[in-house]
Amino acid sequence: MENNNIKITNEKVEVVYMPFWAGCMVFIGGLMTIASLFILFYIVPNSSIIRGFFGLIIGIIGTLFCGSILLKVLSVILTGKALFTVEDGNLKGRKKVIPIKEIQDIYWGGASLKYIKVKTLSNKKIKLSTYNLVSEQPVNHVIETYIIPHANPELKSNWEKRKQR
Repeated sequence: MENNNIKITNEKVEVVYMPFWAGCMVFIGGLMTIASLFILFYIVPNSSIIRGFFGLIIGIIGTLFCGSILLKVLSVILTGKALFTVEDGNLKGRKKVIPIKEIQDIYWGGASLKYIKVKTLSNKKIKLSTYNLVSEQPVNHVIETYIIPHANPELKSNWEKRKQR
């Protein structure tokens, strides 16, 4: 399977984002943040009370939501291209390292920003975010090819059940 989101070197497999998609996320997040700030600081002061009230709500929610997504994506871009790595029997996120043998279940979660939720045998739940910079297909390929064969039987059965749905 040829995929530009998977980088394989020596004993390391990385899921990386493409610069084009990162640029799109930054552009759209920036544009929506600017639009929300425009509503707050230009539309609302020159509006009637009702229009100003709704503009204030829309502007605040838009600024908080789009601004936070913009900041998260920018922080990912500034720290490197790898979103997560499979290396030396570990699944490594940006800040967390999980031994593959300790993973009980792994599945997708999130509404606005997708992430992989990892449940360990000690019932810890760890989120590895993709920040919508990588689609599910290459991530699922990495999980099936590089994690599941080295996983414990419980993860294998949980993954197979989820795959059959």
